[in-house]
Amino acid sequence: MEAVAGVVKVVISVTIPWLPKGYNPNGSQRNTIGKRDAARKYKLACAWLCKAQGIKPVGWEGAVVFITFHPPSRRAYDLDNALARCKHGLDAIAEAIGVDDAKWHSISLVRGEVRKGGEIIVELRPIEGVALVD
Repeated sequence: MEAVAGVVKVVISVTIPWLPKGYNPNGSQRNTIGKRDAARKYKLACAWLCKAQGIKPVGWEGAVVFITFHPPSRRAYDLDNALARCKHGLDAIAEAIGVDDAKWHSISLVRGEVRKGGEIIVELRPIEGVALVD
């Protein structure tokens, strides 16, 4: 990890799409097939975006993760719900960098400003030498 004047540089930054419509893990359980399909499509889209952004396996023992949610509108949303809804996108990132999300040491969630179409920026930094329990 590089430090410049006490500031740690972001090692990897990935931008993924705003949360998929039709997929809310806390919503009604009636349309499980539609939710499953939406989750699968979102994960695939995020995997392709990782590839397009040049994300490759990093060989880290673990990671510290910072997620900034830039919503498409001023509509209120819960950060915990946003995290749950983007889980499949985060799984795609974990697979792309080769670090299982079970070895993500900490995750920080931030509300960002409104951006057209919305987006989620995931920043990852290596964490080495920390004993992570499987």
